[in-house]
Amino acid sequence: MSPPRSVLKNIIREALLRGHDALMNCIARGLTRVKGRGSFGDHSHQFDLITEEAIIGHLKSSLENAYIISEEVGEIQCRDPEIYALIDPVDGSNNVANGLPFCASAILLAKGPYLSDAIVAGVIDHFSEKIYLGDEDGVSVNGESPRIRRRLGLSDALVFLDLASLTKDSEDSYDPTKLSIRLIRRAKNTRFFAAASLEIAYILEGRADAFACFSRDLKLMDFAASVHLLKWAGGAYKILGKDNPSLLDTGKYGVIAASSRKILEEILDLWG
Repeated sequence: MSPPRSVLKNIIREALLRGHDALMNCIARGLTRVKGRGSFGDHSHQFDLITEEAIIGHLKSSLENAYIISEEVGEIQCRDPEIYALIDPVDGSNNVANGLPFCASAILLAKGPYLSDAIVAGVIDHFSEKIYLGDEDGVSVNGESPRIRRRLGLSDALVFLDLASLTKDSEDSYDPTKLSIRLIRRAKNTRFFAAASLEIAYILEGRADAFACFSRDLKLMDFAASVHLLKWAGGAYKILGKDNPSLLDTGKYGVIAASSRKILEEILDLWG
């Protein structure tokens, strides 16, 4: 039987802080070289591997019978798992490698192997040291309540738009480029900082109102923790590809996350 959610949240918090310490140490020492490719095919930098090791080390020492899925090492299997951990050790690795101060680590814990089994999630903004943490009973931003903006609609909203959506003319039966252009024209402002977990988490603070990636370019760990925090705080999201993917799925997805169901539906209406 897995620990109570209050215990799981404390475990996530400590794991995120250990990852933070490891990453900041790597940055201070200039450990940014590429060391190969991770299990999901992306380049692995020195800081990716060291941060991941710190996070997984704490989770393994704190959780019995945990099945771990992480970006660099892939799966750390468990015969009879009581908990599943989905980890993005450093979301925004290219930002870190280029000296840009925008990156996060994210952890989702679930009682089963599907996204709908999520029970606790956490994200850390490494350069502000702010922690977004919660479960279905509530979400906190550095221990305080979220401050989600309730915009009237897209014409009043700031939206993070993943620019990968502008590089594809075909995705299943739709055109991500056309959808992106429609969104840019409809929203009041659009931005992109290349760390989906943190961009979505910013919605919890009222720094933005939505995030959209219309093309299937994101790994599940890029957004799983943040969209659950947003949902638990009263927001809404839609995954493009599968409604309830397995946490072990190595595929790529699109995702739309919004501060309200109204804004989510207005983005979905762009399909026409």
